[in-house]
Amino acid sequence: MRTEKQPGTVSFEDVAHALRALGGIVRDPNRTDLIGEFIGSLTGPSALQLFDAVYADPVGRVILDEGRDLRAALGDRAALAAMPEGSLGRAYLEWTAHRDFSAEGIAAAISNRVDRQLDGPFPTMAARIVDMHDLWHVLNDWDSDIHGELHLLGYSYAQLGGYAWLALGLLALPLLASGGRFEGVGYLRNAIDRGRRAKLLVAVDWEGMLPLPLDDVRRHLQVDEPVPYRKLTFAEAERIGADSVVVRFVQSILPASGATAKTR
Repeated sequence: MRTEKQPGTVSFEDVAHALRALGGIVRDPNRTDLIGEFIGSLTGPSALQLFDAVYADPVGRVILDEGRDLRAALGDRAALAAMPEGSLGRAYLEWTAHRDFSAEGIAAAISNRVDRQLDGPFPTMAARIVDMHDLWHVLNDWDSDIHGELHLLGYSYAQLGGYAWLALGLLALPLLASGGRFEGVGYLRNAIDRGRRAKLLVAVDWEGMLPLPLDDVRRHLQVDEPVPYRKLTFAEAERIGADSVVVRFVQSILPASGATAKTR
């Protein structure tokens, strides 16, 4: 088990852990759980900067002080199913049901570093960031494919700060390009632009937004209308990796992760 440290710092242990996670991702694109490990290891001072911004927001401060558990709301499938057709809550339910996801499962897989005790404003914020990941997919109509996740990396960089998000997205570009997939450059850039135009989503009362029409939520949060994109499945990405000299070179210089769990 890794030792606890103060938020806002990055140790040599964190860097080594991030490199092992990165090695696991390159070897197996299905290892989306390791994305959380990589990002969490290198978050550094951006987490404290984000916390200050969220806590300065009147709504955000109330949410963090109350210690709200967003995962509980997103995991109540009966309540989500009872929400109006076309609402954010119903759209989220349909999105996760189609992919056999659950808020609890995704939260556990993406980041086992996050404290679920919610015993203060900072751990509450950290948990909510993990839990709202798929809500951002729904808001922007990005699927759970490789390019959908690439969009989310750029969007998260714009919304959350921290160069680890951007670094992971930029690393993916030459790996995908080595297999003839060049769309990612535009997708990453556009996702960053979309994220910068939207309101601060970590400070949003998502529980109150769930029953509202999805289109109204997008307008309220200044989320641009979804734009179609060319999807890239994890199976296709694995084929690219199997044939790519670039991917094999990166695999050779990065340490392998010792974990074996997969999420998607």
